[in-house]
Amino acid sequence: MSNPALTEKQAYWLNHIQQCEQKSLTAPAYCDQHGLKVSQLYSYKHELRRKGLLKTAAPTTAFVKASVAPLQKTEIARERPTAISLSLVWGTFRLQMTTGGPLL
Repeated sequence: MSNPALTEKQAYWLNHIQQCEQKSLTAPAYCDQHGLKVSQLYSYKHELRRKGLLKTAAPTTAFVKASVAPLQKTEIARERPTAISLSLVWGTFRLQMTTGGPLL
């Protein structure tokens, strides 16, 4: 995109912002691959949107059906659980968080 209203730096960052979006990468992942500072990418993204040189993406909202597995009974009696584990899967994205002690 060539726009005479863009400075050289703005054109540089606009190119990187567009490449990041085309490759469907997160800003931190893209910046890591290209040796860029994430804060600068976000700063120029904000500036270019404010000047109307970059379209603002429509916010996406999605609902995900959650399923709860039945409680597994153990032979150990406890007053409180020693650990909690949360696992979320959405397409190829998987997030697993554990807190506390070891899980049985």
